[in-house]
Amino acid sequence: RWTRNKLLACVVSVMQNGVDLLRSDLEKRCLLCEEVISTETDSREHLIPNSIGGRKKVSGFLCVDCNSESGDNWESALARQMNPLGLFFRINRERGDAPSQKFQTTSGDEWVLNADGSLDLPRPIFKEQKNENGVEINISARNMAEAKRMLNGVARKYPQLDADELLEKAQTKTSYSQNPIKFNLSFGGLDAGRSFVKTALALVSTTGVSVRDCEHAIQFLKEQESEPCFGYYYEKDLVLERPTGIPIHIVHVNGDPDNNLIRGYVEYFGVMRVVMCLSSSYSGNAFSATYSIDPTKGKELDLDVDLDLTSTD
Repeated sequence: RWTRNKLLACVVSVMQNGVDLLRSDLEKRCLLCEEVISTETDSREHLIPNSIGGRKKVSGFLCVDCNSESGDNWESALARQMNPLGLFFRINRERGDAPSQKFQTTSGDEWVLNADGSLDLPRPIFKEQKNENGVEINISARNMAEAKRMLNGVARKYPQLDADELLEKAQTKTSYSQNPIKFNLSFGGLDAGRSFVKTALALVSTTGVSVRDCEHAIQFLKEQESEPCFGYYYEKDLVLERPTGIPIHIVHVNGDPDNNLIRGYVEYFGVMRVVMCLSSSYSGNAFSATYSIDPTKGKELDLDVDLDLTSTD
């Protein structure tokens, strides 16, 4: 038989355990390291990476350290693969411009394509050729400061030349490549794959559903040898009423308790299209969420995705 004091102590203990469980449930923990996220450690993660034009951010998802580490690995791999498209479409990034990148033309010439659409020489050109009248020197520089440095170098070799006089005669000439730029697109790999699986989980985190319900996605992100939970999908267009002439980014997730699935879809530039099985044991409430953006303007779009694939699919 319990005394009154023991009974009260038991009730208090049960209440305290309930408070602890509630507090634990309410606390936001980092997806990757499981540490509690405070105001100081909240990274405010870009849902779609800023490197390809993402704008929307989510809170309470990743801590600063994990955001930095995943950015250095997963996002960097994706950014390198998508950068040519970012340059050609001249995306509007929230921070900074897409990095300039060197391309070859069909004739073998090399040009550097910049974020504003301009082309630069990848390096200055210096040609020196002796002939019966002396020496012929041709210089092509990317700007006047570079031309001056090159002419000063020539003047040191040939003291009879006046570098300042030659620079006054130099002309700025605008030209455009006469041949098409060759563009080879390749994307994939596990690092980039972890980037867009993480993006799908970031969207799940905004629905009120626990990302820890997405067991396949979490295993893939945390375990190097785990089986990928995504695949590239081109059997049919899953985007409803797709806008024409816009290289969209779109992320979609849905929870289907009837089939115990949480599905995900990520598409970048209208080209890279990926479906994901985030969970095959989901038993919560049905939910659906979509986020899409026109990366050329940084403008959010109102689109939806028809993602009803089965577990077998």
